[in-house]
Amino acid sequence: MSARRGLPSLAFLLPVLGFVVAFALVPVGLLFATSVASAGGTSGVRAILSDPENVRAIANSLEQAGLSATLAVAIGYPAGVFLGRYDWPGRSAVRSFLLVPFLLPSLVVVFGVLDLFGPSGLLSGAWPALAVLGHGVPGIVVANLLFNVPIVLLLTAAGVEGSAVDLEETVATLGGSPARAYLDVWARPSGVGAIAGGLLTFLFSALSFAPPLLLCGPGCYTVEAQVWFLDTYGLDPTAAGVLSVAMVALFAVPTVAYLAVLGRLRGLPGRRASAPRRPPWRSPVVVALAAETVAVLAAVGALLAAVLVRTLQPVGGGGAGAAWAALFSPATQARLGIGVGGAVANTLFFATVAASIALVLGVLAGFATARRPRAARGLGLVLFVPLLISPVVLAFGLAEFWRPVLGGVSTVWALVIVSQAVLALPLALQSLALPLASLPPEERDAARTLGASAWGAFVDADLPRVREGLVTAALFAFALGLGEFTATYFLVTPVFTTLPVLLYDLSNTRLVAVADAAAGLLLLLSLAVFGGLALGGRRVEL
Repeated sequence: MSARRGLPSLAFLLPVLGFVVAFALVPVGLLFATSVASAGGTSGVRAILSDPENVRAIANSLEQAGLSATLAVAIGYPAGVFLGRYDWPGRSAVRSFLLVPFLLPSLVVVFGVLDLFGPSGLLSGAWPALAVLGHGVPGIVVANLLFNVPIVLLLTAAGVEGSAVDLEETVATLGGSPARAYLDVWARPSGVGAIAGGLLTFLFSALSFAPPLLLCGPGCYTVEAQVWFLDTYGLDPTAAGVLSVAMVALFAVPTVAYLAVLGRLRGLPGRRASAPRRPPWRSPVVVALAAETVAVLAAVGALLAAVLVRTLQPVGGGGAGAAWAALFSPATQARLGIGVGGAVANTLFFATVAASIALVLGVLAGFATARRPRAARGLGLVLFVPLLISPVVLAFGLAEFWRPVLGGVSTVWALVIVSQAVLALPLALQSLALPLASLPPEERDAARTLGASAWGAFVDADLPRVREGLVTAALFAFALGLGEFTATYFLVTPVFTTLPVLLYDLSNTRLVAVADAAAGLLLLLSLAVFGGLALGGRRVEL
């Protein structure tokens, strides 16, 4: 009987799994198989992987990711301890503000690095020694840190907040010092959060795409960028496919490790139940932690300010009006093949449809997991696949398999939507799964007692209680689509160009002032989404 009752709810997972299988696993799996076959088997694969440029790309990924992860943990851990350990005015606002870098388009962050440390940088102009941070591996690492230090910080804070309050009180009662309380109670959970953040930083940095393209060039290409180069400019899809296989195999271990550590982080005793703890400002350690937190916030603020300043005062002079006028001018449209209005319309359309798909699939999966909590483990596959299959590999697989099926380049708009939906799906699932899991079952049970079906009880009793989670999931998925560059750049033709792709094309054509205006426009759109997330105190769990 229980099996028959469980089957209908588990069936609601089928659309999610079917979507991932159809638009991620199948095309990517076929890409891998055909690439290895076209290479001529083991010997051909070995020859491709031993090519010096491919070896250099793998080494670049590991080097840049290792440096970025180490520094992100070193910088983010102290601030995460301060954020998770103590309550102070504005703490909730700071926590929300730290999501901004995660929501920003990658190109905006790269432009922020250039605006701060580039040839005409706001900081490098005043202190020339800082120009080293505006290009090459140092510039790439700085961009990775601006993205990922807030993630390490938030995950560390989550670990601290998950420490056992009763054990800490016991240590204090027995006369233990603050150092003893740290070692015995919350050093381990904070470390689990920091490790999760470090692994996520390693993965994001190893698969970095925009920073190597704009801040260094082929000498710094990661595996992700090299796959794109081999297929787009090298005209060697076989080598690109084989390198994609190596990339997935290479980063499978840190991906699995991240998911395992994340599971341990969620399994901590729970949110802190004690009264708010005010910082003991007489402690030099607490003052140092607070100062480090302020430094992180200042770095994020400097990034945003630099992009906005350059929008108002573009390189080369002329004022903001001239740059914005040029951005919307017919000359820019003729040079790029699309106007900024069309690019913005494409961006909003793709992001809206992709977010809607991710949200609908998230609701269906939420129903299944609310009815059968053990089924949530099956969603680990859904969370795992987009992390393991990089945006370039996903787009490569979609282009090779689905583009011919759908009718060629005229249908790439559908592939852009699908790629963004696949990448946004884990975020939508996470944003809904956590609030649904915490709902008490009484209202749902009452609805069932009054004759409602399982689905009806879920819609009438559960979904209204997670309205904030629904809005957060939709906005987070929309924000990802708004700034998505890697997969979209691989797929689009001029008529379907999005604003991030337009921004990159402007930079490539040396229209620096116009590119600054476009970066400002993209930043303002992203900040508007952030404002929607922050409205009413909404938070996204990482």
